Amino acid sequence: MGDAMDTQYLDATPAAAQAPGEGLTFHALYRRVQGLTGQSIYPKPSAAERWSVRVGAGAALLGLTTGLLLDRWVPANVLLPFLLVCLTVEVGGFVISGVLMARREYRQYIQPRLSHAKEMDSEFGHWQAVVAELQRFPRREREQRLRFVTVLRASMGERMGLLYGGLQKLGPFPLLVALYVQYRSWKANGWQGVFDVGWPGGILIFSMVLLYIIGWMLIIQRARLDTYVNLLEASLHHEPVESSLLD
Repeated sequence: MGDAMDTQYLDATPAAAQAPGEGLTFHALYRRVQGLTGQSIYPKPSAAERWSVRVGAGAALLGLTTGLLLDRWVPANVLLPFLLVCLTVEVGGFVISGVLMARREYRQYIQPRLSHAKEMDSEFGHWQAVVAELQRFPRREREQRLRFVTVLRASMGERMGLLYGGLQKLGPFPLLVALYVQYRSWKANGWQGVFDVGWPGGILIFSMVLLYIIGWMLIIQRARLDTYVNLLEASLHHEPVESSLLD
């Protein structure tokens, strides 16, 4: 059975690209890139796996909300069994989801190098299909959009540098340092001292975390621009000689 699945992964090649029925737009390019990033050699999560996560998260949210809001009005002998049921459902849902996910993706952990090679083969095949589809558009349109997205990527990098500096190089390190500074007195003073920051400190911490999340969203957006640039450049550099002469 394992050999059959391996052969299926190796033989999976993308279908020939259809002639585009619309002009080359970034919206159309976005859809092609979404299809490219959504490809995987592993099976997608089943309905049971998805619903187990939803049920576990719902039970956790219900238990926390009930415990925080109803503890003053509902007797403990009634509230405690309900919270235990929510906890049991939460743990059971996450355990089932973890088992199903491990069963679905265990190959990449048992044979990581082989699985990575198969992933690269699959991604390369889909990459070639997207590049071949882009080559069906006129060369002049691709060059114009390549120049536009290249300038946009450069200006975006400069603007991000003014606000975030080298955030993409530091990774989560600044946030970890801030959390360490905030929680370093936990052992000495307990949780009460940790959360005793006042309104100015709370607003400052919230702003820092918000800017950090926005920064990573911008980094992801720039990574998508890099993908657009790479696809357009590949469609121009690896274009057949006959197509170039016709353009």
